Amino acid sequence: MRHLALLLMLAGPAFAGAGPSFAGSSETAGQSFSAAPMQLLERGVICQITAEGARPAPETEQGVINLVEPGRRIDVATEVVPAALGISFGIRFMLADDAPPMALRVVVTHPPMGSRAIERESWVTNAVPGAPGLSLFTFEYPYEMVEGAWTMALEAGGARLLEQHFTVVPAEAAAPVLAACAGPAPMS
Repeated sequence: MRHLALLLMLAGPAFAGAGPSFAGSSETAGQSFSAAPMQLLERGVICQITAEGARPAPETEQGVINLVEPGRRIDVATEVVPAALGISFGIRFMLADDAPPMALRVVVTHPPMGSRAIERESWVTNAVPGAPGLSLFTFEYPYEMVEGAWTMALEAGGARLLEQHFTVVPAEAAAPVLAACAGPAPMS
């Protein structure tokens, strides 16, 4: 599977992922900010993406991540993700205005996947204040569509700045998401 990264309301209680999602505190990795250093802009599903290149990511199951257009928006705001080929899910985020540019580690945890039963994957992305970032995971192969609790987190300097939980369910259990993806193309 190739992860998606950018360098620069359908979820109900029955489907909630493990633990609360959050954006980091105003004290992060020894730095003080006037507000939380990271803001979650959107979380959910992108129905279809077009990769604009790829780069090595040795701490992932496939060893590579795809790069997508930085301004891409979430199509369906949800924490419930259908296990369906071609579906991408993840987070759009932005650093606080008073945060310095930083390298972020994207950490994705999920149920065991693939022949090696991988449960944690990570890669580095860069973020600058005022520019939205996007980190995604796309189901490109059947073995990747493992159902259960998934977490996507952003870390810097050993501190977790943002954590978003998702629940991957059988495709038919998230029929409204798939219906929204099959509908008219979203307007930007």
